[in-house]
Amino acid sequence: MALEIIRQLQEIDLKTASINEIEKLFSEGILGHSRPNIDISPEGLFRARIVTGESVEDLPTTKSIWYPNFAEIDKNYHRYNRCSNKGQNFFYSSNFLGTTIKELNPKDNDLVLIGIFHLKNGDIKIRSQFAGIEALRDNPNHKNSLENYQYSSEQDKLIEKFISEKFQERILETEDYKYKTSIAFSNILLKNDGLNCIIYPSVASNLEFVNYAIKPNFVDDFLICKSTYLYRIKRTTTEFELIPEQYGDRIILNNNDPKNSKIEWLENTESDKEKIRKYS
Repeated sequence: MALEIIRQLQEIDLKTASINEIEKLFSEGILGHSRPNIDISPEGLFRARIVTGESVEDLPTTKSIWYPNFAEIDKNYHRYNRCSNKGQNFFYSSNFLGTTIKELNPKDNDLVLIGIFHLKNGDIKIRSQFAGIEALRDNPNHKNSLENYQYSSEQDKLIEKFISEKFQERILETEDYKYKTSIAFSNILLKNDGLNCIIYPSVASNLEFVNYAIKPNFVDDFLICKSTYLYRIKRTTTEFELIPEQYGDRIILNNNDPKNSKIEWLENTESDKEKIRKYS
């Protein structure tokens, strides 16, 4: 059964097929499929976006670094992504800043806004599933959860291998329709009300680190942005250099709407500007 569904998924024309069609095929093929769950409580999740040409006056609140609200964004800028459809609000992050920067892939001299998100309190856990079990078995963050994991059946192993390949595929910006398979699978997983996050290897970091894709409503209810930074990017053929420009000296939490918490920006001192971060 698994091999037949995988064959059909491999043969489908992703340019013309709808995500609903792919999702239907997946649903038929993974009936009874089991996957490991984990409750995570990350110490901090990084998000970044390019804000070249903007100033701190254009970035007054943490909404500037929240997940994008596509209802407010021109449809010409809507794209497929690893776990989300065009125009679908979604929160992508990593627990390592270097991974976030590599995923963003800024150009030389770009200005980058970075936000660090935390759970509102330590009792909150994010119920998650993995997409890329084999690549994550040796990851220090998830080794304890996966190193002894055994597949329930050979079918489960085949399905996971196929899914992993789709989550680890390098996809050009001009071919974003190739994300449809991983989007369809994400939709199936996240229909479970108790599941709020998909953990998968970061292709940009050559699978060394991980990404966390989280439902937007969970972010709105349980996460806050505690820190913000502006860095100027100096890019070479081998590394990104992050030169500090400004930082949020204080974030005044809006308890009713954490997305719109006020940022009080300060310029970095000359000595601070010499504290350059490098990621190769």
